[in-house]
Amino acid sequence: MGKRKDAALLAEQQAAEWQLGQDWAKWLLTGNEPQPLTLYGIILEQGETAYLQTTVNYARLYGGTGVYNQSGGMYFGKPGMVLGLMAATAAVNASRRSAARRDMQLLWRDLQEVSLIATSNRLMCHLPARGWLSFDYSTVTEFYPDPANWTLTFGFQNSEPLRLVGLPVPTLSVLSAWRVMGSRWTTEPGIAALVQPAQQQQVSGGQGEQRQLPRIPGQD
Repeated sequence: MGKRKDAALLAEQQAAEWQLGQDWAKWLLTGNEPQPLTLYGIILEQGETAYLQTTVNYARLYGGTGVYNQSGGMYFGKPGMVLGLMAATAAVNASRRSAARRDMQLLWRDLQEVSLIATSNRLMCHLPARGWLSFDYSTVTEFYPDPANWTLTFGFQNSEPLRLVGLPVPTLSVLSAWRVMGSRWTTEPGIAALVQPAQQQQVSGGQGEQRQLPRIPGQD
């Protein structure tokens, strides 16, 4: 019963967050601006506005250095013992070399849950070991929203790709598309399922409907 209850709760949360993403798409599609979010202790840039504060799962894509420590040295003793030590050392070095080669492969690393702030200029992620990291929309070169799988991926000019995973992804996908792509944001295929309901509503004559600003997570 516990697993069924947890699954039902997750499905309910996913449905609510998906609807929230659609509500944000409707709000922005009609030319509205997000309501400013008041932050305490976080100093933003001049003219920068905070939109959203939440938590997500964070990861970066990069390879390791491939550096490893090689064992060696001079061996003294009986020939059999020396040969055995040399063979053991060679095996250790081969194992370390193989591990270093594997470490050089591109992998999603630094997986952890982080606090995230979305502003008018950037995404800010707080890593316990490094503090706040900034990812400016102006440096984005690749943008892959996949809200159906609760995943949002960015490529940047001069830093490793960023992947965000979690329930806030529908809203983050809409807000990020709106800031990264400018007036073309509604054409992004990755958020079509969130944008199309609003577009269909406009075609059917619902553009004059008065709507409330969508709920902002962390501002309840």
